[in-house]
Amino acid sequence: MEYKGSIKKRLTLIIVLVTILTGFIGYSTFVYWYMTNQYNNTLKLSKSIGLVLGQDVAKLILLNDISAAADITTKLKSFSNLDSMVLYKLDGKPILQYSKDQKSFVANGLPNNYEEINSIIDSKFLTLYVDAKYEDNHLGHIEFKFTINTIYDVIKKDLQVLTIILFFMLIISYILATFFARRFTNPILKLVEFLENIQFSDSLNKRVTTSESNEFGRLYNEVNTMLKRLEKSKHELQIAAASFDTQSGMIITDKTLRILRVNKAFTNITGYSAKEAIGNTPSILKSGIHNKDFYDNMYNSLRANHYWMGEINNKHKDGRIVNELLTIHVILDNNNEVLYYVSSFLDITSQKLAEAKLREKENLLIQKSKMASMGEMLENIAHQWRQPLSIISTTSSGLLLRKNLGFEVNINEEIEDLQKIGDTVKYLSQTIDDFRNYFKPNKDKEVFNLRTCYEKTLKLLSTKFDILNITIVENLEDVEVYGFENEFTQVIMNLLNNTKDVLMEKIEDNRLIIVTIHKEQDSVFFSIRDNGGGVPKEIMDKIFEPYFTTKGKDEGTGIGLYMSKEIVEKHMNGKLELHNKNYTHEGREYKGACFKIILPLSKSK
Repeated sequence: MEYKGSIKKRLTLIIVLVTILTGFIGYSTFVYWYMTNQYNNTLKLSKSIGLVLGQDVAKLILLNDISAAADITTKLKSFSNLDSMVLYKLDGKPILQYSKDQKSFVANGLPNNYEEINSIIDSKFLTLYVDAKYEDNHLGHIEFKFTINTIYDVIKKDLQVLTIILFFMLIISYILATFFARRFTNPILKLVEFLENIQFSDSLNKRVTTSESNEFGRLYNEVNTMLKRLEKSKHELQIAAASFDTQSGMIITDKTLRILRVNKAFTNITGYSAKEAIGNTPSILKSGIHNKDFYDNMYNSLRANHYWMGEINNKHKDGRIVNELLTIHVILDNNNEVLYYVSSFLDITSQKLAEAKLREKENLLIQKSKMASMGEMLENIAHQWRQPLSIISTTSSGLLLRKNLGFEVNINEEIEDLQKIGDTVKYLSQTIDDFRNYFKPNKDKEVFNLRTCYEKTLKLLSTKFDILNITIVENLEDVEVYGFENEFTQVIMNLLNNTKDVLMEKIEDNRLIIVTIHKEQDSVFFSIRDNGGGVPKEIMDKIFEPYFTTKGKDEGTGIGLYMSKEIVEKHMNGKLELHNKNYTHEGREYKGACFKIILPLSKSK
């Protein structure tokens, strides 16, 4: 492929021109050197002739020896480039003239400033003025006129050779220029051809290769690096495009919160088309449910962390409320200034409804589990109330009897009896409150003391445990956890009742339950273990399944342990485990089941 203003042609032309210019400069330098050398050699020659003729000149001038003139003429003939010579006395009068062609001529005389100029170049002649000396005696002046080659003569003499040299120089320089231009441009043309064949869709994984280790090699490496980056960017764009078209709604806004782009899922979730949304702000989705503090917290988080995630209630175009899980990322420029806000959100309305139904179902199961325990609890309360009611009956009957019989009643004894009745009534009232609180539904999570929760639960069951001669050994620390206290009360009651039932079934005497509460680092450990021999391995994995029970249909519902695990793990972010343990208590070896609850320690509020 030919290119306008081809680098190869330009490079070839430049090399040829540089070669010609270099040859011209070289030849000009040679001519300059030749002319300078010719002048210097002629000057030296004139001085040499002056020395050679010194004795003859002395004879001619001092002795007026005419024969010396002939000797001078004879000697001068040996200098082929000497055109003429004139010998002047000190007074400037010519006494001898010589001409190469033996023609007479008129001497022009010495110029007035001949001592300053020493030489005169005129056309083809170089005129030199030399002092005639003999044995350091100044006898006169000699004017030499030499023929010299002009620049034209030099070029004319070498013209044929110069023409041949120039011709071959042009041919060789063109060949070399073409070779080196091709050598120089071929890597570029190869790279251009490679890049022209690159298709953005499927060729970014190709790489250009070269054996060059110079700047071209570096250029090729940079191109390959660029292709790697483009390939990576392409994959990232594909991922971004796929992400943009997922089921998550996407909104991209500028720093002024003007919507620049939305995806199809945005329209599906909000009801607004891209045309309706672009140019507006996300405030078109506001439901009015959230107050100013909610949005202030959101924007404060975006400014501080460049990120926000949370649940939000927005309004659909048709007016209905949509529950959304919203994530917002801030895109910054190199100066940490906001460029864009990228928001993604999921419609979790159905999930919220399902969670509400699940919570309702769990609450029903919890209440069902509580109701299943009601009969036993009422029996416990009946046992607990017998003695207090007996105290009230006995004390009040005694007072009435003494009044009816007319006995004098000591005022202090009367006050003491009435105080006893009041304390007993308070005890009965507290029992009613404990029973009522047990059935009161939880609304909000709160921090509560785990030891106190356990002790209140045990109080509701203690009468039955006493009747069954179950010994409870306690090792309790005061620790606080965060969650639903009433629900956890149900967990403790389920575990204690389950342990009690096992001991009733398997152990005749020395029934033992060990309860421990302690903390380790950021966790709280609550365990209940018995000496009932443990849980059979074949049912260990089924023990927490709903409606699984080893009791008869009339004795168990199979939801107590299931609900306990659900409450601990889903409502309180904890863990409920069951293991068979061998342990020693007061020097005796025991084996039994151990329920272990692990809860996060409550942070200080």
